[in-house]
Amino acid sequence: MIYATEAVGRTMAQKWQLEGTIFDACNCETLCPCVYFQAPQGEDCRATAVWHIEKGNYGDTRLDDFTMAGIIYSTQNPLMGVDKAAWIIDEKLKENQRGALMEILTGKAGGLFSMLSVKNPLGVWWANFSYSNDAKSWSVKAGNSLDIKAGFVKAPPGVPFESAPKIAQTYDPLFSPSMEKVVGITDQYHASVGGLEYDISGKYSSSGRFKYGGP
Repeated sequence: MIYATEAVGRTMAQKWQLEGTIFDACNCETLCPCVYFQAPQGEDCRATAVWHIEKGNYGDTRLDDFTMAGIIYSTQNPLMGVDKAAWIIDEKLKENQRGALMEILTGKAGGLFSMLSVKNPLGVWWANFSYSNDAKSWSVKAGNSLDIKAGFVKAPPGVPFESAPKIAQTYDPLFSPSMEKVVGITDQYHASVGGLEYDISGKYSSSGRFKYGGP
């Protein structure tokens, strides 16, 4: 079940940290130019970032072993600003964990999320997640609202190259601190949440690790 909710307010930001694996998908060809401060290849950017938090905390509140996804729409490079964005977050988080996480995602607790600009936040939905990512193939399913399958770019048959994951160095802060990612391509990319409807395949995807903190 997926359902909308509002953030729980707090009065004072506490120190926080999140660490784990991440992958993204969008409607650009590989390699996405946005991670090099260029404009999207088409008229817009229809992207999703998916995080699996292996371990984390907000003050004394543990934030371990859960998944979340941000689905965005932008008419420009999303690193320069996002027009619309929706969150889907693992429903297994307890109420105190949800409140702590929303302090982070809304930017109130500083760090990476305080630097991301969204003109029209669409809301937060909570869902049951299925997630896998071994840096060769990656996938996620969240209710009926998100379904992505992707993997590293492979050499076509008949080409005398061995297929292996290739790592790109970028300026993508979502993959901080290294900003390195395995370059991939989607088998399928379906999203339907908050009025955003995406059905894309054969386009850009990438996978890597992240470690964020604040304030």
